[in-house]
Amino acid sequence: MLAGTMVLGAALAGHAQRPERAATHVDSLRAARNAPISYAPVLFTLVNGKQVRSYVTSYQLFMREQVECYETPPDQLPHPKAKTLSIERIQTMTVDGHTLEALTKNGKPLKILAENMTPGAATKTYGYFITKANMYIPIPLPGLVPMGGAIYIPVGSHNKYFWYVQPAGSIIQEVPRYGKAFVALMAAAFADYPELAARIRQQGPDASYKNMPTLVQEYKAHFAGK
Repeated sequence: MLAGTMVLGAALAGHAQRPERAATHVDSLRAARNAPISYAPVLFTLVNGKQVRSYVTSYQLFMREQVECYETPPDQLPHPKAKTLSIERIQTMTVDGHTLEALTKNGKPLKILAENMTPGAATKTYGYFITKANMYIPIPLPGLVPMGGAIYIPVGSHNKYFWYVQPAGSIIQEVPRYGKAFVALMAAAFADYPELAARIRQQGPDASYKNMPTLVQEYKAHFAGK
């Protein structure tokens, strides 16, 4: 009996010490294939007035050039193919309670969809950014070293912001980055918030182009709930 117990114990010990099976490439592919797909329904209003329902797996509150979407829910099997819709064809895009507008200037499409960041205020404000490389490091190419040949690899990035405002009863305008042009436009755009407009006219250290995100939030908050 004792011998049988020892044999059983050894077998159990060997089983307990056996390492777990390592995940294989096939496991990873299977998991990726079976992973749930997150998506949101979208309503597009096209420039011809037609409304189109669609689905997106990702979006931002500003989009450029085109929108990738699906005609049917993307979690269906077989998975539907993604399609692209040019922003030039879109008037508005409503998704998750957000309404993005296609911006135009003097009747010309800017190929940008963006949400008005100052609802409730007279002036509409839109912003977007482009991620750009901060710094590059040279990587010499062995065959061209005597000639100083190299390729340059980006090692950092930053967001470059662009802002548009549309004062009540006026056309949309891109916000100038410097000097009197910035002061003149933004003081006029935020004229219905006199204290903020005055700070911009005085060119305070916290009221320049680089402070636009804060200025926009302050302008929005001033009219919230009114």
